[in-house]
Amino acid sequence: MQHRAGFGQWLRALRGTRGLTQEELAEASGSSVRTIREMERGRVRTPQRRTVALLADALGLAGVDRDRFVGLARAGHRPQPGPGGVAASPVVPSELPAAVPSLVGRQAELAVLAQLTSGVTDGSATTASVVVLHGPPGTGKSTLAVAAGHRLGAAFTDGQLFLDLHGTAPTHTGPASEAFADGAFTDGTSAGGASAGGAFTGAAPAGSVDPAEALAGLLRSLGVPEDAIPGPPEQRGRLFRTLTRDRRLLIVADDAADEAQVRPLLPAARHCLTLVTSRRPLTGLTGAVRVTVGLLAPDAAWRLLASITGEDRLAADPTGTAELVELCGRLPLAIRVAGNRLASRPGWPVAQLVAQLADPRRRLTALTAGDLDVRTAFDVSYRRLGATVAGVFRRASLVPGTEFDAGLLAAVTRVDVESAAAAAEDLVDAGLLLPRGDRYAFHGLTRIYARERLALEE
Repeated sequence: MQHRAGFGQWLRALRGTRGLTQEELAEASGSSVRTIREMERGRVRTPQRRTVALLADALGLAGVDRDRFVGLARAGHRPQPGPGGVAASPVVPSELPAAVPSLVGRQAELAVLAQLTSGVTDGSATTASVVVLHGPPGTGKSTLAVAAGHRLGAAFTDGQLFLDLHGTAPTHTGPASEAFADGAFTDGTSAGGASAGGAFTGAAPAGSVDPAEALAGLLRSLGVPEDAIPGPPEQRGRLFRTLTRDRRLLIVADDAADEAQVRPLLPAARHCLTLVTSRRPLTGLTGAVRVTVGLLAPDAAWRLLASITGEDRLAADPTGTAELVELCGRLPLAIRVAGNRLASRPGWPVAQLVAQLADPRRRLTALTAGDLDVRTAFDVSYRRLGATVAGVFRRASLVPGTEFDAGLLAAVTRVDVESAAAAAEDLVDAGLLLPRGDRYAFHGLTRIYARERLALEE
């Protein structure tokens, strides 16, 4: 009955492009709602020729499209996409990029995702179908999402879709009072502006993927021909939700800028799971589960480094290795850069790289390997800060000690306490400060970066 399911998917897609409910199509075609429902589910073995013809009339099909529609209802094969036709792809999409083989220290996060996957695939009404993986730049959010997708994807029998939203794509190189923003995974807006149903009320941030374009890409992945993709964004969203209604899909939306960019891309089906990565927690997404992706524990950081350089090399200098891990701030991106540098210099002892990183003024420059660059990861968040918040970030690097509260921050940054507290919360959301109860802290590399910006700009 595979061809019947194909006809049903096509009927459902065509109905969606025309914005018709099953009841409205039934009334227009003289059929019963039950008949249309059973057809869309692929349960009608032999649709009556007259019924199919009346459906084609109600859907406004003519010429080649009408012939294909009528032929599919009678034949035992799926249609080939053609001009104006909307056909479900016979190929199950499997779009996830290759997974990084050395994922360590993320067992707790993977366990949460595995539990959510079980709840979504068995239709649990209490399980959220959207997960936001958020955290500071360089913590490996995209790497985790892709690795989780490969491990859990088999449960989603209708495929896995991948979107790179470029939410932190650079916009321009102006001062921090203007806009810039992660991209730890290279395959490569503010909350509000769209309803939970996916209405479009504004454009995506400069440099990022517009939601309407992202929807077009999703529809292509689901087999919709280019000339059958609706123009209006709202119609694209309706068609996407129609095509995904009865499917089990895993969708990875990587590097999201904000809630408004993500909302239109969420399927309504309860058997679909969407993993969103973002530097921000996207608190405006109602009902989403949020998983913080933070710094690695010392032993996990060691294991990540060993997976790149080899265990024997680190074991030859355990003290130096422990120091190297801390100089990298236990930040996965920095550790990968350090590991790649050691791997490309097999004659270097660990102590040689430690010596290069020991000087804070040289550390970020040294933590560069090919297109992996720790400073750039911070740059793209910093450039999106408003002028006041950027100033607080720079001057916060002058606060002595490892932690500080809003009062101390206000004293150092020359703003009032309320403004300092608000700026600190913005910096936490941007991944440039770490929350410590009612206090805040840098991790080592972001403090160095803040001091660099202070010296350059003030």
